Amino acid sequence: MTMLKTITLEPAFVIHTQSFSESSVIAVLFTRHFGKISVIAKGAQRPKSKFKLIKTPATLFSISSRGKTDLQTLINCEITEYFDPSPSSYNFLVYLNELLTKMLGREDAHVEVFDQYLSICRSLNNSDRKEIEANIRLFEVILLREAGYGLDFKSEAHSEEIIKEDSTYKFDPMSGFLPLKDQLENRQDDHFKGKDIINFSRGDLSSSSTRKASKKIMRQALDFHLGAKKIKIREYLSLKEQRR
Repeated sequence: MTMLKTITLEPAFVIHTQSFSESSVIAVLFTRHFGKISVIAKGAQRPKSKFKLIKTPATLFSISSRGKTDLQTLINCEITEYFDPSPSSYNFLVYLNELLTKMLGREDAHVEVFDQYLSICRSLNNSDRKEIEANIRLFEVILLREAGYGLDFKSEAHSEEIIKEDSTYKFDPMSGFLPLKDQLENRQDDHFKGKDIINFSRGDLSSSSTRKASKKIMRQALDFHLGAKKIKIREYLSLKEQRR
């Protein structure tokens, strides 16, 4: 016999929505204690529906739901906090939502990932771009670790040798950081300074070189583990940049 599952007053972000029938909405939620779940908000597309706010972006909700299947029925939805990001900052959230949708399984709690997502939301209007980017790199590191793909920023791959500031490394998403013996055989885009790797491991992204390196490292790691799944917001922003 299938048991009735009930979730009560749970902190949640909406990471994806789609219309269902003429009046309802199916929403994928990222909750703090239950992970990624799906709910149907019946009548959410009607003008006077109490659930129409479920489509409000950049919002922390308190939700309650129940059901016997993987698609629960939303029974209560309230806004706890609204973040009001700028259009450029909103793109960061679209990116994070894509990562959550494509990297995490269903109903698997990741409290640290949730808390870092919330921290980023709260920083969107009172932090400069460098700080936001640093928070996003930390989010990516935590997300990979929680998904079972943790990275070792302290030691060289296949070795107990620590990463050295004055050495140069190639990054392999499966193995880690491989020390380069002959730098002349490697393109600049393919290797990273030990100093930047160490800075990144400490959360120090004050250097433009470290910010650039950390972004490339995390993109390589995420793309490898995403496989055929593409991050669509990247393609959109790339096309937008080309049209300028």
